[in-house]
Amino acid sequence: MSDVFEEIFEKIKQRLDVDDEIRESTLKSTRNSIRLCQEAVRSIHRKEFKIAHEKLEEASNLIQELENNIKNKSPELYYKGSVLTMHQEFVEAALFLKLIEDKTEIPKPETLNVSYYAYLLGLGDLIGELRRYSLDAIRNENFDEAERSLNTMEEIFNLLHMLDYPEGLIPGIRRKVDVARSLIEKTRSDLTYFKHGKTLVNKMNQLLESLKKLDSGKE
Repeated sequence: MSDVFEEIFEKIKQRLDVDDEIRESTLKSTRNSIRLCQEAVRSIHRKEFKIAHEKLEEASNLIQELENNIKNKSPELYYKGSVLTMHQEFVEAALFLKLIEDKTEIPKPETLNVSYYAYLLGLGDLIGELRRYSLDAIRNENFDEAERSLNTMEEIFNLLHMLDYPEGLIPGIRRKVDVARSLIEKTRSDLTYFKHGKTLVNKMNQLLESLKKLDSGKE
């Protein structure tokens, strides 16, 4: 009996050795891809779109490379963990670039070569970057752009909020929806506060101008 278990165990161990090698190489690739996506996002905020495109192209190549190397060899590793995180970071950065740079057709999951699950999770993360972008627009008194960003946040939130599926099917999505709701409320409040503040300042300046003209008329 012990020989039987030893044979089974040896076969399992060989498989685990292969998976461990794949896991190590996968972790290196996913870390590099995530770093590239984060650098792309920072470039987008600085309006350095050419650099953002270059970073995302590198990340896309890593995604394709991983798919070619491990998707069929070890699907257990490909559809979870660091690969899923890599995909959702790529979705977040790619969609953010498209929304900010030219606001045209949004890339689909198939175009980005990611799963539907990664796409939804990336959309949830995108709301956070749109808030940052909206706050930058508010600081620059570009209220139209800030409002456009807020509207996009609300559109994404409404779509994600309609996903009435159990947490086990899309782990983490419910928390992202809850965080998104809070970010949208804060952004709307910030935008309203600063828009009204700007309006008040303009009215005060107009009043001061009127008073100056009255004083000069008296003289």
